[in-house]
Amino acid sequence: MRLSVANHKGGAGKSTVTGCLAEALAARGCRVLCVDLDPQANLSRRLGYGGDALAGLVTLSEVIKADEFGCAAQAITACRWPLPLAAAIDLIPSRFDLENRILEAGQPGAHLRLARGLAGVTDTYDVVLLDCPPSLGHLVQLGFAASDAVLVPVRPEYDYVAGATRVREFLTEHARHLALPPGQLRRPRPRPRPGLAIAGLMINEQDRRRGLHTWHCDSLIELFGDRVWQPSIPSRSALAEAIDAGEPLRGRPGPVVRDLVSIFDELADRVEKLHAA
Repeated sequence: MRLSVANHKGGAGKSTVTGCLAEALAARGCRVLCVDLDPQANLSRRLGYGGDALAGLVTLSEVIKADEFGCAAQAITACRWPLPLAAAIDLIPSRFDLENRILEAGQPGAHLRLARGLAGVTDTYDVVLLDCPPSLGHLVQLGFAASDAVLVPVRPEYDYVAGATRVREFLTEHARHLALPPGQLRRPRPRPRPGLAIAGLMINEQDRRRGLHTWHCDSLIELFGDRVWQPSIPSRSALAEAIDAGEPLRGRPGPVVRDLVSIFDELADRVEKLHAA
């Protein structure tokens, strides 16, 4: 199961949700591959590859540029968290030079380059999570074309809800153009379908003391129905601290952290149900 994590609005928590879902899935024995599609490389840093750690590594930029069947295998590196579950998480990292691939958007078949690079490489993983930048441009389309479904983190505020709605509108109008035509890959795999769509929305950083957040949570249910996953992710300083330190939640103490771990475990249940469907 390949899942793009996307929202047209920056700051919705895409990298946070990707990293925490990967942790929760790995804790239950799933093998997870994280793909950092954002040139800001926030996910790469959070999995242990900040600053000089990326020097000399093959990154996603080289994978996309190569445009060869299975070439993503050269870029896979291990999660560097100091926990045993890190052995179940791998990463294809990113650097700022991933921006250079945007210039290739007009070339024939360019949106299929990541799908070709991943073909045959992801067979040993239970879940592949593709962390997308806040855009609906070329880099995000690369992710969508390589995915089976889309997950959308959304903060309960107007701009983030609008960003989620734009993702849905884009998929409704353009998903059929992202499907892989026969013969594009040399090895069969489930291909993106014309029905590629949002599988779930995750409400992030909800503050139940704010009436505005409650109102937007209700509006999300009106807009997206049962695609809004529960429970929501609360606004907690413990999560922000783990993100800032580049550490997994399970590496930190305290009852607040245990509550957050439990929330992401429930969201990981939803991901596994998608995988089993």
